[in-house]
Amino acid sequence: MSENGEVALFIDFENIRYGMKNNYAREPEPQMLMAKARKYGPVALANAYADFTEHPDIFRRKFEVAGISPRDIPRRSPDVAHKSSADMAMLMDIIDCLLDRPGVMTMMLMTGDSDFIRVVARARHRFGKKVIIAGVPGSVSNDLISAADGADPVVEADWTPIAPTEPTGFHFDATLAPIPDNRTFAGSTLTPQLSAAELSEIERRLIKLIEYLERSRPYLTFLFVKTHALSPNYNLNLTPMQVDHVLTQFKERGILSDEVKEQDGRTLRFLYFHRDHPEVQQILGASSPQPTTGVEPASS
Repeated sequence: MSENGEVALFIDFENIRYGMKNNYAREPEPQMLMAKARKYGPVALANAYADFTEHPDIFRRKFEVAGISPRDIPRRSPDVAHKSSADMAMLMDIIDCLLDRPGVMTMMLMTGDSDFIRVVARARHRFGKKVIIAGVPGSVSNDLISAADGADPVVEADWTPIAPTEPTGFHFDATLAPIPDNRTFAGSTLTPQLSAAELSEIERRLIKLIEYLERSRPYLTFLFVKTHALSPNYNLNLTPMQVDHVLTQFKERGILSDEVKEQDGRTLRFLYFHRDHPEVQQILGASSPQPTTGVEPASS
C-alpha cells in the first residue's frame, strides 16, 4: 500500500454523527472510520473536528484509541449562534497538509458539506492528490462528490435507512397537508388560489424559523439558516439535503433571494427574506411585522 503514498483523514464529526443519527439511527464508531481510511494506505494524519463539549465524552476516548486526534473547536462565531469554527479549522489543516506533507497522496474527507468543494478541486487539480468523500448517504452534497475522485460512504452494507418522520418541535398550530403536485406558479410567486393548508409542514416550519432569524440577527446567510435548521435546539429533524432542497425551492419561488457581498473582509452570500410574498403572508398572518424586502447586512 505504501507505493500509493500515505493517507490523510479529515472528519467533520458533527456532519457525520448527525447524518448517521438522522438517516440510520446509529452512532459513528471511530475504529470503523479509521479502517475505511486505511483501505487506501497508511494513515499519516487523522483528525476529527467538533465542539466536543456538545457530544458525549466517550467519543474523545474512542477517537484517541482509534488513532484519530480529536480537534476540539469551540463554537465561537458571533453571527452564527449554533455554528462552530470546526469547518474553518478543518479547511486550514487540509491546506497545511497539501503544503507540508508531500508524502500524502490520498485525502479522505468524511463530510457531506458543499463548503469543501473548492478545496477538494484544488487538491486534485493543483496538487495532484486523490480525494475520496466518505459521507453519510442522504447527507452528502452531490456537487461535493462530483468534485472528488470518488465516494466511499461511511455505512455498512447491512444498514437500513430509517423511514422519514414528521418533523416535531417549533410548537406551531395545526399540521398542514403537503403541497399538491399540480400547483402552478405565476413568475416567482404561487397563484393566489393556494391556501395555507396546502403548504407542506416542512416549508411552513422553515419559513417560521427564517422569519425569527431575520428579526433577531443583523443579516442572514445560507449557511446561517441551514445551521439553525439542523440544530437540535430547534428539533426540526431534517437532513442537510432536505434543508438544501427546500431553501433552493424558496429561492426559485421568490421567498428568498441572495446576493454576494463583502463583509468584514469576507465574501458572503447574503439571503434576503421577502415577507410580502403571498406564501409568507399566508403563514405569518396579519399579526406579522411590517413587510420588508430583506435584511441589509449590519454596517461595520
